[in-house]
Amino acid sequence: MPQALVAGLVVAHGLITTMIGLGGVTKPDAPAVTLPAWFGWWPGPFGRSWLIDALDLGSGATMIGGGLWLAAGLALVASGLGWLGVPALSGVWLPLAFGGAAAGLVALALFFHPLYVVAVVINVALVVLASGALVPEAR
Repeated sequence: MPQALVAGLVVAHGLITTMIGLGGVTKPDAPAVTLPAWFGWWPGPFGRSWLIDALDLGSGATMIGGGLWLAAGLALVASGLGWLGVPALSGVWLPLAFGGAAAGLVALALFFHPLYVVAVVINVALVVLASGALVPEAR
């Protein structure tokens, strides 16, 4: 897959993550998103943190969770732009990808819903890529 396409997908993933974060920060008391009835098998709400709600931590904790989403998303957008060659970001895109994806995994754990499985896979792939685990050994 061409580098520009993958970097563009990272930017798109970062923008989605950022939008989720903005919702959490600006509307911490918003109700859970209503999903189709066939998702009734999942016990948790979509768009709310199962942990924050279960512990009744309130809107302040939800805003912190939203801030985590927001930071992760902005780091992912910046990493994708750096991967595309934006001069100010091209030298730091790997640490941004690692940090954004790792923070995104924490946010996903706090707000988990089965619809987020694709995001989990993307973030795990970015952590593995940015950590250098896929770099072949020198011979």
